[in-house]
Amino acid sequence: MDRKMVAVCSAHLPYDSQDPPPSKIFEDLLRYCEIDNIYLVLWCNCNAQLNVWSSTKCNSRWEELVEFQNSSKLENFNQGNVQTFCSGGWLELIDISLGTFGIRESIIGYEISSEPSLSDHRYILFTLQCSVQLHLIRNPRGTNWGFFSGDLKDRLVSALELNMKTGLDCGL
Repeated sequence: MDRKMVAVCSAHLPYDSQDPPPSKIFEDLLRYCEIDNIYLVLWCNCNAQLNVWSSTKCNSRWEELVEFQNSSKLENFNQGNVQTFCSGGWLELIDISLGTFGIRESIIGYEISSEPSLSDHRYILFTLQCSVQLHLIRNPRGTNWGFFSGDLKDRLVSALELNMKTGLDCGL
């Protein structure tokens, strides 16, 4: 690879969105990577169905997404016709794997896992064969602060109760 940075991301394009795919944040991410010369690897729950992608049917979302993919510098990594979405007996391939042209040769062992994922989507597994320094970014705007605060409070109470029962120092 001739570039040093790789962004590995996931995206969800809701099926009930009023705006056609891709979302503005999706386009902003791609533009950011292009400007800063960063490879992008993106796994996307696009909720788009297209026979070419081995879906069992087509829906209207695929047109916008295929047009976007064709006009961008992204290539589709999907291989075969393994369904990525499994819910209530419905099996469908609605997730796509995209990446900047040139990164594909660094991805080895791409597969859709049959292991349970605790989700209605299957794991997409791969190995990125290159040397990278990880820099994880979390968008705090996507955090459910009510849940976070409640969970933190519950954990603190449990730690204090354990400390009182056992006399162990829980670091609190």
